[in-house]
Amino acid sequence: MSKAESKHILDKLFGSRIRVKLLRFLFRNYPARFGAHELSKKIQEPLDDLKKELGLLAELGLVKKNKI
Repeated sequence: MSKAESKHILDKLFGSRIRVKLLRFLFRNYPARFGAHELSKKIQEPLDDLKKELGLLAELGLVKKNKI
């Protein structure tokens, strides 16, 4: 299976290309903490779309929201 094929499968499995990029980035950089703006720049995705995905992941308990 090629890298492109496996990426496509992950996108379908997780329902969102942004969610896959976000989870991959967070797992690779655990236990570091990032703000939404920083994550948006790191994974090169629009902030509004990223915030939507972060909200869904927070509801599942996969990420925590911290207000500073």
